[in-house]
Amino acid sequence: MARTSLKKSPKGEQTRERILNAAIEVIAKSGIKGTTHRAVAQQGQIQLSLTTYYFVDIQQLVREAIQLSAERFVADNTSQWLRGFTLIESYTAAERRKVSVRKLLCEQLSDIASRHMYDNIINRPTGLAVEQIFFTEMMFSEELKGIAFSHIKQLKQPFIKLCRYFNRIDPTINAELMMIAFTRIQYMYLPLPPQSVKMSEIRMLVKRQLSWVLGLKT
Repeated sequence: MARTSLKKSPKGEQTRERILNAAIEVIAKSGIKGTTHRAVAQQGQIQLSLTTYYFVDIQQLVREAIQLSAERFVADNTSQWLRGFTLIESYTAAERRKVSVRKLLCEQLSDIASRHMYDNIINRPTGLAVEQIFFTEMMFSEELKGIAFSHIKQLKQPFIKLCRYFNRIDPTINAELMMIAFTRIQYMYLPLPPQSVKMSEIRMLVKRQLSWVLGLKT
């Protein structure tokens, strides 16, 4: 009974979240195989006994940490997608068919996307690293595979919505290719020191993808 009530108490929930946050950092640095109770305790400066108390099974801790990291990553992206959709919808469907409007949208959307991707790389590298790791590791775990597929589905939805504004024939295919390209761009810069990450380069790559989606010649 005491154990159950502790988990539900505010202090217990705070401790649990600290453990999960520490596990996210360890996964990003050391991968899933390097994530142990001891490593998590050291990372979070938490008593080892607390990590084993809240998460007896290290695999459960890994799964919940990955799930939490994925949810946060999607939430961080949401506001930027809303900015983009608001911008697109400020033009009528007829206006969006004009090349001049599409060119303007391409520039504006490139600014929004490249700044957000740069921000992810510089300020949220842990989320990107965890995402990359569990996409790779999912082939070895059915449970991780389920989390990964759910995460991919959530990530893909706004790409599909974006592509539908400009292509009603096969927006899903365009969205898939665009998402792969944007994800790869962020992963490509992830190992580099911050001073080597150039937003101008990211913007150039982003604009090329958006030009293709908007049907503009590059």
